[in-house]
Amino acid sequence: MEMLSQLDIRKTLDWWSYIFIFVISGLGVFFGAYLKEWGKNYASKENFEELKKQLTKTTELVEEVKSTVSERLWISQQVWVKKQESYEAIFELLFHVKKYVSHQVSEFDEWRDYDSFPGFNSNQVDQELYDEWEREKKEYESKKEDPDSKVEAEKLKLKYESSMSSLFRIIEIKSIYLDSSVGEIAQNLWRELSAHHDYEGWDEHFERLKTETDSAIDKIKEISKKELQIVT
Repeated sequence: MEMLSQLDIRKTLDWWSYIFIFVISGLGVFFGAYLKEWGKNYASKENFEELKKQLTKTTELVEEVKSTVSERLWISQQVWVKKQESYEAIFELLFHVKKYVSHQVSEFDEWRDYDSFPGFNSNQVDQELYDEWEREKKEYESKKEDPDSKVEAEKLKLKYESSMSSLFRIIEIKSIYLDSSVGEIAQNLWRELSAHHDYEGWDEHFERLKTETDSAIDKIKEISKKELQIVT
């Protein structure tokens, strides 16, 4: 009997051992799956936080780039406006310079036309043409002596001188916005307009003044188009 009791107890213990092992195994599987899922969630959370940090950094970088680009664009626009204003002022002054030079050339042409009658070199003078020339010469001389004409001529000269002075002042003040060759062109124009070369006659002299003025304006015009990116 005692032996049977011990056998029953052992059987009972074996049964509970199986149950215990089964429960422990089940719990192990459960906790293993839980821990694995928890690990995945934790990893996902960690990744999400990292992504948030990276996104924040990227956003800040994009905003910084946008700010820099906007700032540079604004500066570029302001510089363009300054250039445009500078060239407008320069061309306005060159307009008065050209106006005076054209007046000087026109004055010389009139003087040359009425200095001597072209037909004097021929064997026979056409009296009708000569009389017409004499009449026009008197009108020319009368106009030259007219006080209003003298005042107008003096105004043109003063405007020319003040325009040349203002031209160099603007180029100096606005030099940061202008191509350096603009100042060189203006200096060369001033020298040419102020000089009378020994080797040239009056015809050549006034033709040179006209040519140099037109050339300087054309050169500065091409420079301004390039600097202002104007396509025509």
